[in-house]
Amino acid sequence: MESKVLTANLQNDRFYGEYCKIFKQEANQSGNAFADAVSKAGNLERSFDTGKDAQGKQSIRKYREKVFDQIAANAPANVKKAWLDAADAAGTDGMGISNSGKLDHISQLMIMRVERGYRGESTFNILGNSVQSAMRVAREALYALEHSLSSNQPRTAEQIENREKEKLFYQEFIKRL
Repeated sequence: MESKVLTANLQNDRFYGEYCKIFKQEANQSGNAFADAVSKAGNLERSFDTGKDAQGKQSIRKYREKVFDQIAANAPANVKKAWLDAADAAGTDGMGISNSGKLDHISQLMIMRVERGYRGESTFNILGNSVQSAMRVAREALYALEHSLSSNQPRTAEQIENREKEKLFYQEFIKRL
């Protein structure tokens, strides 16, 4: 019986194959979670009362809690509270979901999440597991909004308003952390 010796190339090929398999699984999971969040957010406009009543506010807060748990599974409770309070104050959250439950726009956090998934990183804990990591991510998103790569492209009034609300959300989030 002849034994095979794993050369560096064969070993790398095997690890590469395993890595690709894991990456595809995680990409599929994050893609499904992202698609699910987007589809739910798009359908929420009919689900939440856009008025100022307490029941409507509670409904959107509960939905935001679910979304938060999908993107920040290991974040401390005080990060979650800061996220929810900042969303209430700004009228939108870091995922671009307005107080009416509607997905207003693709947020910087969504873009960061897709980029991480593309690189094979986890997208279920984008804010990390500490106040410092959540603050770092919020500052990165705020910086990206303030220093847009496509700043020379014209924007509609609605796009400008959504970006300003998102900036306000990150500022409020950082302040509350």
